[in-house]
Amino acid sequence: MKLKLPVPIETYIQASNDSDLKKVLSCFTDTATVLDEGKILTGHNAIGKWFRKTRSKYQFKSSPIALKGKDKKLILTAEVSGNFPGSPITLDYQFQIVSDLIQDLRIG
Repeated sequence: MKLKLPVPIETYIQASNDSDLKKVLSCFTDTATVLDEGKILTGHNAIGKWFRKTRSKYQFKSSPIALKGKDKKLILTAEVSGNFPGSPITLDYQFQIVSDLIQDLRIG
């Protein structure tokens, strides 16, 4: 059975797995932030650069396992496989959703 995800999260995971930068950016608010590998990125320009760099470096795919939380703060646990030591690993994606868009994403 496929895990039922809120639309912005489902769209983000699918677009990320498809390496679709335009679709990934469409999931975020204009002022969104992403925290990944200890760095905070703000806005579409910075998020786009981060996405291109991490896709190129790791060639990763995320497979959702579980979703918890409520309302606008959700944690997606996913198996992430790619070109990195220890692959696959399990990561938590912490999403803050505002007006059906991602306002904040923390990966760890």
